[in-house]
Amino acid sequence: MIEWWSEDANFITPFDLHHFVYIFVVSVALVLLIGKREKVKENRNTIAMVILIISILQQIMLYSWYVFETGFDLSESLPLHISRINTLLVIYFLITKNSKVLDVLFYFSLFAYASFLYPQRVYAIYHIIGISFLVNHVITLLLPYFAYIAYRWRPNFIGLLKAYGFFLIYLMSVYFFNPLVDGNYFYLKYRPFFRGWPDYLYIPSIAIVTFLGFAIAYFIIRTIIRRGLTTKIDR
Repeated sequence: MIEWWSEDANFITPFDLHHFVYIFVVSVALVLLIGKREKVKENRNTIAMVILIISILQQIMLYSWYVFETGFDLSESLPLHISRINTLLVIYFLITKNSKVLDVLFYFSLFAYASFLYPQRVYAIYHIIGISFLVNHVITLLLPYFAYIAYRWRPNFIGLLKAYGFFLIYLMSVYFFNPLVDGNYFYLKYRPFFRGWPDYLYIPSIAIVTFLGFAIAYFIIRTIIRRGLTTKIDR
């Protein structure tokens, strides 16, 4: 078995060495983004182009692996995980600079934090899909910060409602699609928590918790903005 390529390679476990490496890389990238904010503003178009190229290459790497290693198994290969949808939103924003897509991406990117805090079915840092996971999540997590600094984008309440509406459509779509392909999209098959709960409890709970998470994130960031605690970033 080739550890850096095989589908049968072991997954990491929460808070092992690989997990801490993932967290460290994201933390360093965030510190650099904020610390170099003036350079980011001055070179925003160049940086956006670099991020776009990396995102496209990451997508090519990801789906090439699914083709050659799994035969493009529909149960895992489709762009129906939240992280993959986020990447498509990132690419769309970087091409069009349409800030409306950020209203959804900001809230959907909150799921990336959950992936980093409690990784599920994630390969090691040296595995090709581990690298893809890292690149995807670094970009997904930091893109809203980049847009905040470079393009003065700000989250709004209408965006919260829009993102939640899209999430409900997404959740119900993968719920009914998963059984057709024995899929695990949104980790509804291999659940990270409450594995014994029936669907009629688990699915509504996801909907409620997601709305609360979106709302808390919105009120936190708006409170920070109102109190002027983002001055250092805006400067």
